Amino acid sequence: MVDTSAPASRLDTDPRRAHVSLSKHPYQIGVFGSGTIGPRVYELAYQVGAEIAKQGHILISGGMTGTMEASSRGASDADGLVVGVLPGDKFTDGNAYSTIKILSGMQFARNYITGLSCHGAIVVGGSSGAYEEARRVWEGRGPVVVLANSGSPTGASAQMLSMQEIFGVAFPEDKPKPWRVFSAATPAESVSLVIGLIRKGYAQHEP
Repeated sequence: MVDTSAPASRLDTDPRRAHVSLSKHPYQIGVFGSGTIGPRVYELAYQVGAEIAKQGHILISGGMTGTMEASSRGASDADGLVVGVLPGDKFTDGNAYSTIKILSGMQFARNYITGLSCHGAIVVGGSSGAYEEARRVWEGRGPVVVLANSGSPTGASAQMLSMQEIFGVAFPEDKPKPWRVFSAATPAESVSLVIGLIRKGYAQHEP
């Protein structure tokens, strides 16, 4: 169980931050969710972040609190590379676990940048902001995996699972039809699934 009470900053105190472990061709995996979460969802997001790092890929998040902090912390603890796309314009903003901070100065419009910067994404609960980010990945032909039982029935996870019914008709006939949004039962399964889908050609950009 992750201790969520006092997240220490490893940016300044841990010499291992000078080294990250990446695969030869790392993918940029978004982890999207709510800025306010309980211990159970914190643990799930932490495990997702750790698994992304263990498999040698880059975690992309909004760089702030909640799911963003938990997943970033998990990846950081596993010596992964963490990119936080911040809504503001100060390096002092955001959580302590981003290896790289991108200052958008766009407030929540930065969700467009976050979503478009990912080869694929995992949704861990969340609401409108997470939905926007995941939708950008999905519309850009990147795979989106929802972690089951991580959010409310009306939250981002549920909205993503009904995505094709809402937006499928918006794609021109001469373009490939949008694929379904995927679901995974565990953090490890969600990461392996999204990476496997990217490798099969679902990614927006080749590494």
